[in-house]
Amino acid sequence: MDTITTTEPAGKRARKGSVVLTDRLCEKRVAKRVKIYDRKCPGFYVSIIPAGVATFFFKFTDRATGKQRSKWLGVYNPETFAVEQARTEVYALKTRIGNGENIVESLRQQKAHRAKQGKTVDEIIEERIEWMKTPVKKPDGEMRPRLESWESTASHLRRFLGARLGTKLACEVTKHDIATLSNDIVAGKFGVPSISNARHMRKAASALFRWCAEAGRDYVSASPCINLPPLDAEHPRTRVLPRTRSGFSGTASMMTNCWRHGIAGRGWR
Repeated sequence: MDTITTTEPAGKRARKGSVVLTDRLCEKRVAKRVKIYDRKCPGFYVSIIPAGVATFFFKFTDRATGKQRSKWLGVYNPETFAVEQARTEVYALKTRIGNGENIVESLRQQKAHRAKQGKTVDEIIEERIEWMKTPVKKPDGEMRPRLESWESTASHLRRFLGARLGTKLACEVTKHDIATLSNDIVAGKFGVPSISNARHMRKAASALFRWCAEAGRDYVSASPCINLPPLDAEHPRTRVLPRTRSGFSGTASMMTNCWRHGIAGRGWR
Protein backbone atom coordinates (compact mmCIF):
# COMPACT_ATOMS: atom_id res chain seq x y z
CA MET A 1 0.00 0.00 0.00
CA ASP A 2 1.37 3.46 -0.92
CA THR A 3 -1.41 5.97 -0.44
CA ILE A 4 -4.88 6.03 1.06
CA THR A 5 -7.08 8.77 -0.38
CA THR A 6 -9.68 10.45 1.80
CA THR A 7 -12.51 12.47 0.28
CA GLU A 8 -12.83 15.15 2.96
CA PRO A 9 -11.30 18.60 2.35
CA ALA A 10 -8.15 19.28 4.36
CA GLY A 11 -8.72 20.22 7.99
CA LYS A 12 -12.11 18.48 8.39
CA ARG A 13 -10.98 15.29 10.17
CA ALA A 14 -10.53 15.33 13.94
CA ARG A 15 -7.34 13.90 15.39
CA LYS A 16 -7.47 11.09 17.91
CA GLY A 17 -4.59 12.56 19.95
CA SER A 18 -1.45 14.62 19.55
CA VAL A 19 1.69 13.97 21.57
CA VAL A 20 5.39 13.65 20.93
CA LEU A 21 5.43 10.19 19.39
CA THR A 22 7.85 7.69 20.95
CA ASP A 23 8.71 4.03 20.47
CA ARG A 24 7.08 3.24 23.79
CA LEU A 25 3.74 4.64 22.60
CA CYS A 26 3.94 2.43 19.50
CA GLU A 27 4.16 -0.62 21.75
CA LYS A 28 1.10 0.13 23.88
CA ARG A 29 -1.79 -2.34 23.92
CA VAL A 30 -5.16 -1.09 22.65
CA ALA A 31 -8.71 -2.47 22.72
CA LYS A 32 -9.60 -0.89 19.37
CA ARG A 33 -7.76 0.86 16.58
CA VAL A 34 -6.30 4.21 17.58
CA LYS A 35 -4.32 6.90 15.78
CA ILE A 36 -1.70 8.88 17.61
CA TYR A 37 -0.46 12.05 15.89
CA ASP A 38 3.01 13.41 16.42
CA ARG A 39 3.13 16.95 17.84
CA LYS A 40 6.77 17.28 16.85
CA CYS A 41 6.16 16.59 13.13
CA PRO A 42 2.66 17.63 11.96
CA GLY A 43 1.05 15.10 9.61
CA PHE A 44 3.03 12.17 10.99
CA TYR A 45 0.99 9.59 12.90
CA VAL A 46 0.89 5.95 13.94
CA SER A 47 -2.12 3.64 13.67
CA ILE A 48 -2.23 0.87 16.28
CA ILE A 49 -4.60 -2.11 16.12
CA PRO A 50 -5.54 -4.62 18.87
CA ALA A 51 -3.26 -7.26 17.34
CA GLY A 52 -0.34 -5.09 18.43
CA VAL A 53 0.74 -3.91 14.98
CA ALA A 54 1.70 -0.22 14.73
CA THR A 55 1.88 1.34 11.27
CA PHE A 56 3.31 4.76 10.41
CA PHE A 57 1.59 7.18 8.01
CA PHE A 58 2.07 10.71 6.74
CA LYS A 59 -1.04 12.80 6.13
CA PHE A 60 -0.73 15.66 3.68
CA THR A 61 -2.84 17.79 1.39
CA ASP A 62 -2.86 17.10 -2.34
CA ARG A 63 -2.48 20.56 -3.83
CA ALA A 64 -4.03 19.46 -7.12
CA THR A 65 -7.34 18.36 -5.56
CA GLY A 66 -7.39 20.00 -2.12
CA LYS A 67 -8.03 16.60 -0.55
CA GLN A 68 -6.08 14.78 2.10
CA ARG A 69 -4.01 11.73 1.42
CA SER A 70 -2.14 9.40 3.74
CA LYS A 71 1.19 7.95 2.65
CA TRP A 72 1.99 4.55 4.12
CA LEU A 73 5.51 4.62 5.56
CA GLY A 74 5.95 1.18 7.09
CA VAL A 75 5.33 -1.04 10.10
CA TYR A 76 6.97 -0.16 13.40
CA ASN A 77 9.94 -2.30 14.35
CA PRO A 78 12.14 -1.22 17.28
CA GLU A 79 15.29 -2.46 15.54
CA THR A 80 14.77 -1.64 11.88
CA PHE A 81 12.03 1.02 11.59
CA ALA A 82 11.43 2.98 14.77
CA VAL A 83 9.79 6.39 15.28
CA GLU A 84 12.89 8.41 14.47
CA GLN A 85 13.44 6.70 11.10
CA ALA A 86 9.79 7.20 10.14
CA ARG A 87 9.86 10.84 11.24
CA THR A 88 12.96 11.42 9.10
CA GLU A 89 11.10 10.07 6.06
CA VAL A 90 8.25 12.50 6.73
CA TYR A 91 10.66 15.45 6.93
CA ALA A 92 12.06 14.39 3.53
CA LEU A 93 8.57 14.21 2.03
CA LYS A 94 7.71 17.64 3.44
CA THR A 95 10.84 19.05 1.79
CA ARG A 96 9.81 17.61 -1.57
CA ILE A 97 6.32 19.10 -1.24
CA GLY A 98 7.82 22.45 -0.24
CA ASN A 99 9.95 22.38 -3.39
CA GLY A 100 6.79 22.10 -5.48
CA GLU A 101 6.96 18.40 -6.28
CA ASN A 102 3.68 16.59 -6.92
CA ILE A 103 4.47 13.64 -4.67
CA VAL A 104 1.11 12.00 -5.41
CA GLU A 105 2.18 11.57 -9.03
CA SER A 106 5.70 10.61 -7.98
CA LEU A 107 4.37 7.92 -5.65
CA ARG A 108 2.10 6.59 -8.40
CA GLN A 109 5.06 6.30 -10.78
CA GLN A 110 7.18 4.61 -8.11
CA LYS A 111 4.43 2.08 -7.46
CA ALA A 112 4.12 1.27 -11.18
CA HIS A 113 7.91 0.96 -11.45
CA ARG A 114 8.06 -1.46 -8.50
CA ALA A 115 5.28 -3.54 -10.04
CA LYS A 116 7.30 -3.90 -13.24
CA GLN A 117 10.47 -4.76 -11.37
CA GLY A 118 8.62 -7.38 -9.33
CA LYS A 119 8.63 -9.85 -12.25
CA THR A 120 10.51 -13.11 -11.85
CA VAL A 121 12.97 -14.53 -14.37
CA ASP A 122 10.45 -17.21 -15.36
CA GLU A 123 7.85 -14.52 -16.07
CA ILE A 124 10.11 -12.41 -18.27
CA ILE A 125 11.30 -15.52 -20.13
CA GLU A 126 7.74 -16.50 -21.04
CA GLU A 127 6.87 -12.93 -22.01
CA ARG A 128 9.98 -12.75 -24.18
CA ILE A 129 9.12 -16.06 -25.88
CA GLU A 130 5.60 -14.83 -26.68
CA TRP A 131 7.14 -11.68 -28.16
CA MET A 132 9.67 -13.66 -30.25
CA LYS A 133 7.13 -16.06 -31.75
CA THR A 134 4.48 -13.44 -32.53
CA PRO A 135 3.89 -13.44 -36.32
CA VAL A 136 4.92 -10.24 -38.08
CA LYS A 137 5.00 -9.25 -41.73
CA LYS A 138 8.41 -9.93 -43.25
CA PRO A 139 10.02 -8.08 -46.22
CA ASP A 140 8.76 -10.80 -48.60
CA GLY A 141 5.20 -10.07 -47.47
CA GLU A 142 4.73 -13.32 -45.52
CA MET A 143 3.71 -13.52 -41.87
CA ARG A 144 6.33 -15.38 -39.82
CA PRO A 145 7.57 -15.30 -36.21
CA ARG A 146 9.35 -12.10 -35.23
CA LEU A 147 12.44 -14.17 -34.43
CA GLU A 148 12.36 -17.22 -36.65
CA SER A 149 14.88 -19.12 -34.53
CA TRP A 150 12.76 -18.51 -31.41
CA GLU A 151 12.45 -22.21 -30.52
CA SER A 152 16.20 -22.63 -30.08
CA THR A 153 16.45 -19.43 -28.03
CA ALA A 154 13.46 -20.47 -25.90
CA SER A 155 15.11 -23.82 -25.21
CA HIS A 156 18.31 -22.20 -23.92
CA LEU A 157 16.37 -19.74 -21.78
CA ARG A 158 14.16 -22.38 -20.19
CA ARG A 159 16.73 -25.18 -19.85
CA PHE A 160 19.44 -23.07 -18.28
CA LEU A 161 18.40 -19.59 -17.14
CA GLY A 162 14.91 -20.60 -16.01
CA ALA A 163 16.05 -23.83 -14.38
CA ARG A 164 18.62 -22.01 -12.23
CA LEU A 165 17.17 -18.52 -11.67
CA GLY A 166 13.48 -18.89 -12.55
CA THR A 167 12.03 -17.90 -9.17
CA LYS A 168 14.44 -14.99 -8.63
CA LEU A 169 13.31 -11.42 -9.31
CA ALA A 170 14.68 -10.32 -12.66
CA CYS A 171 15.91 -7.03 -11.20
CA GLU A 172 18.00 -8.93 -8.63
CA VAL A 173 19.95 -11.08 -11.11
CA THR A 174 23.64 -10.14 -11.10
CA LYS A 175 26.55 -10.74 -13.45
CA HIS A 176 27.86 -13.20 -10.87
CA ASP A 177 24.66 -15.26 -11.25
CA ILE A 178 25.15 -15.40 -15.02
CA ALA A 179 28.86 -16.20 -14.73
CA THR A 180 28.22 -19.00 -12.22
CA LEU A 181 25.52 -20.48 -14.44
CA SER A 182 27.83 -20.32 -17.44
CA ASN A 183 30.63 -22.07 -15.52
CA ASP A 184 28.26 -24.81 -14.35
CA ILE A 185 27.12 -25.50 -17.91
CA VAL A 186 30.74 -25.84 -19.00
CA ALA A 187 31.43 -28.11 -16.01
CA GLY A 188 28.61 -30.47 -16.99
CA LYS A 189 26.16 -29.70 -14.18
CA PHE A 190 23.39 -29.44 -16.77
CA GLY A 191 24.26 -32.61 -18.65
CA VAL A 192 27.16 -33.04 -21.05
CA PRO A 193 29.88 -30.39 -20.51
CA SER A 194 29.44 -27.84 -23.28
CA ILE A 195 31.13 -24.54 -24.03
CA SER A 196 28.71 -24.16 -26.93
CA ASN A 197 25.66 -24.36 -24.65
CA ALA A 198 27.21 -21.83 -22.27
CA ARG A 199 27.80 -19.47 -25.20
CA HIS A 200 24.23 -19.87 -26.48
CA MET A 201 22.86 -19.32 -22.96
CA ARG A 202 24.85 -16.10 -22.61
CA LYS A 203 23.64 -14.85 -25.98
CA ALA A 204 19.99 -15.63 -25.19
CA ALA A 205 20.23 -14.14 -21.68
CA SER A 206 21.94 -10.98 -22.94
CA ALA A 207 19.20 -10.41 -25.54
CA LEU A 208 16.54 -11.11 -22.89
CA PHE A 209 17.83 -8.58 -20.36
CA ARG A 210 18.49 -5.90 -23.01
CA TRP A 211 14.88 -6.36 -24.10
CA CYS A 212 13.72 -6.10 -20.45
CA ALA A 213 15.62 -2.83 -19.97
CA GLU A 214 14.05 -1.13 -22.99
CA ALA A 215 11.91 1.96 -22.40
CA GLY A 216 8.32 0.98 -21.77
CA ARG A 217 9.23 -2.30 -20.05
CA ASP A 218 11.85 -1.31 -17.49
CA TYR A 219 11.73 -4.72 -15.81
CA VAL A 220 15.43 -4.22 -15.06
CA SER A 221 17.52 -1.06 -14.94
CA ALA A 222 20.47 -2.63 -16.77
CA SER A 223 21.56 -5.97 -18.18
CA PRO A 224 23.59 -8.22 -15.84
CA CYS A 225 25.27 -9.86 -18.84
CA ILE A 226 28.28 -7.56 -18.81
CA ASN A 227 31.95 -8.01 -17.93
CA LEU A 228 31.62 -11.78 -17.96
CA PRO A 229 34.83 -13.80 -18.07
CA PRO A 230 35.57 -15.02 -21.61
CA LEU A 231 34.79 -18.62 -22.50
CA ASP A 232 37.50 -20.90 -23.83
CA ALA A 233 37.74 -21.19 -27.58
CA GLU A 234 35.79 -23.99 -29.23
CA HIS A 235 37.78 -26.21 -31.59
CA PRO A 236 36.16 -27.71 -34.70
CA ARG A 237 35.70 -31.46 -34.56
CA THR A 238 37.70 -33.48 -37.07
CA ARG A 239 35.49 -35.93 -38.86
CA VAL A 240 37.18 -38.99 -40.42
CA LEU A 241 35.32 -40.65 -43.26
CA PRO A 242 35.58 -44.43 -43.65
CA ARG A 243 38.05 -45.62 -46.30
CA THR A 244 37.05 -47.90 -49.16
CA ARG A 245 39.00 -50.82 -50.58
CA SER A 246 40.58 -48.51 -53.11
CA GLY A 247 42.02 -46.49 -50.27
CA PHE A 248 39.89 -43.41 -51.02
CA SER A 249 37.39 -42.01 -48.58
CA GLY A 250 33.71 -42.55 -49.36
CA THR A 251 33.31 -39.06 -50.82
CA ALA A 252 36.43 -39.34 -53.01
CA SER A 253 35.31 -42.76 -54.25
CA MET A 254 31.90 -41.38 -55.17
CA MET A 255 33.44 -38.51 -57.13
CA THR A 256 35.73 -40.97 -58.98
CA ASN A 257 32.71 -43.04 -60.05
CA CYS A 258 30.95 -39.93 -61.27
CA TRP A 259 33.85 -38.95 -63.49
CA ARG A 260 34.17 -42.53 -64.73
CA HIS A 261 30.55 -42.58 -65.88
CA GLY A 262 30.65 -39.12 -67.35
CA ILE A 263 28.12 -37.60 -64.97
CA ALA A 264 30.39 -35.12 -63.20
CA GLY A 265 28.96 -31.64 -63.34
CA ARG A 266 25.43 -32.92 -63.98
CA GLY A 267 23.76 -32.53 -60.60
CA TRP A 268 26.88 -33.30 -58.56
CA ARG A 269 27.49 -30.73 -55.87
